[in-house]
Amino acid sequence: MSHGSRLVVKTFDELTIEELYGIMQLRSQVFVVEQNCVFLDQDGVDTFPQTLHAFYPDGVRTTPDTHGAEVGRSLAPKAYARILPPDFPDGPASEIGARSISRVATNPNVRGDGWGRSLIGELVAGHGQGLLTLNAQSYLEAFYMSFGFSPNGPRFFEDGIEHTPMSRPANA
Repeated sequence: MSHGSRLVVKTFDELTIEELYGIMQLRSQVFVVEQNCVFLDQDGVDTFPQTLHAFYPDGVRTTPDTHGAEVGRSLAPKAYARILPPDFPDGPASEIGARSISRVATNPNVRGDGWGRSLIGELVAGHGQGLLTLNAQSYLEAFYMSFGFSPNGPRFFEDGIEHTPMSRPANA
């Protein structure tokens, strides 16, 4: 599925300041504001040399500032995910030899347009020769199953949201 935007995959050191700022805007908007989860998103894992940041750029949009005036700037991408270093212990989904996909988020401005599906499809295509894991929000289980993931442990709650640990075998 092509949307006319190419997937960008970079390490932390390769990200521009604007790209990093936009990623942080999107992750804060989705995980902290929308999902009402108070947690330290900037966990330092983003900075590891083998952590990859995958996203579809969206350019600059006008957004409300803290007082509601449409004078702010959003640099948030259309969709984003980070791919953790090999063998990184990413919670209940962890498996030896795996790379974990985490912090998957789609910009509310383009939700329902297929950006999340394109993102996961491209990540699977690019990394599917190896074992992949993720800790999915449980309501998205069927979505991830459509890419070959299956539950690999019992459901659990994180930040008040039910999650399902999942894995996708190499070359599935």
